[in-house]
Order: sequence, then C-alpha cells, then structure tokens
Amino acid sequence: MPMRRNVKFGELEREFTREGRDVNWFDEGKETLTRRVQQILTGVHWAEEPLSRICHIVSNIQILDVKPSASAPSEVTVKSRFLIYRNRVETETDILVGKREDVLHRVDGHWKIRRRKIVLDQNVLQVKNLTFFF
Repeated sequence: MPMRRNVKFGELEREFTREGRDVNWFDEGKETLTRRVQQILTGVHWAEEPLSRICHIVSNIQILDVKPSASAPSEVTVKSRFLIYRNRVETETDILVGKREDVLHRVDGHWKIRRRKIVLDQNVLQVKNLTFFF
C-alpha cells in the first residue's frame, strides 16, 4: 500500500511511493502477514484492545485479466473499490476509502490471493493504527 503525495500538475509520476524502494504504508509478504495474524490471535495486542468493530464494503469489481488453463482459469486479475468503517472504544471512528488490484490464483480448487495492491484515496491518515486487513 503506497503512500500518496500531493504533487503539482505534470508530476503525477511522483504521486505514489514505490514498492521496495520508498516507505509505504504496507510492503508485506506472506511471512509478515502470517506474523501479524499470529500476533493478533495471541490476544495480547495493545492496538486492538478492545477489539475494533469493522465493516468492509467492496464494490465496482471488474475483471482485468484471465489466464486460462486446461479446464478452468488458473489466475484472475481484478480491481475493486472499498470502504472500511472502524469503530473503537467510545469515540474513535475511522473511514478509509480506496481501490485494490488483486491477483487471484487457483490452488486445489480454491482461490488464493497471490498479490494485492491497495491505494487509499486519502494521502493523510487520521487513524491511530493500521492493524486491520484490507
């Protein structure tokens, strides 16, 4: 999930930080995601005490590419828009809006996320943490 910058007209190539080269909100692989899930499941996670109440709304799903195999598609690239609403304790409310591009790969008859790019519409985040998943 790259960070978004406010840039002058004509400098759009600088609008987003670059994967693997600049600081990003997230730049994770499967190992890092696995550790995040394990940490949350311990029940000892200061940023999620008490647990957040979260609603994910995904819309405008479009198929961009399909890689066929002998019997069925083996990989699909899709894009979508999302809205995440989070409420914590008595007064904390966060709303994040953006878009995703996912590459889904079929493994043993089930679809798994091979890659996900998240782009937030906000360039300044007001949230206290990013412990939830997009």
